[in-house]
Amino acid sequence: MEKCIIAAIADNGAIGKDNDLLWHITEDMKYFKRTTTGNPVVMGSRTFRSIGRLLPNRENIVISTRLWLEAPRGLKVVRNLEAAYSLAEKAVGCSGVASGEAPAEKASVDEENVAVEDRKIFIIGGGETYRRALPSADKLYITHVHTVIEDADTFFPMIDPAIWAVESTTPVATDPETGYTYEFKVYKRRF
Repeated sequence: MEKCIIAAIADNGAIGKDNDLLWHITEDMKYFKRTTTGNPVVMGSRTFRSIGRLLPNRENIVISTRLWLEAPRGLKVVRNLEAAYSLAEKAVGCSGVASGEAPAEKASVDEENVAVEDRKIFIIGGGETYRRALPSADKLYITHVHTVIEDADTFFPMIDPAIWAVESTTPVATDPETGYTYEFKVYKRRF
């Protein structure tokens, strides 16, 4: 199963501050939803807490070294990235749709279902989880937000062009609410 990372990154590598996003770009949110729906998503516990809920129509897997006594129904908690990958592969192999939601919700997303053979595992944050996942990732789905956030406290690891080749890119667009310019790029591992 293809292991992918999805993130929105400022020009200086910034991705967050105080456990929150640095911007809210509507098209980036739509891209994230469209790209990850129907696929397992893996995140650190702080990222899950910042989201505050299960992401629908996706198997939600959290990496945490602490015991969760009251994890929300449908949330899977594992201790490391390797266990998350294993669980995601098993979850996809066992069902036609991701199981992070109630059965009634599964039936309502026919147009968003993803064939089992096309499924990917998406790492969705945060900084430490990205750092650990980068060496094993096959693809990167990156929204490059063309700004510098000086006071950010969380950063994405450097994307080394010797390792990552641009597979696709979109034209630069401007978010009407923030004024930030951005583009979507997909990188594929060279080796």
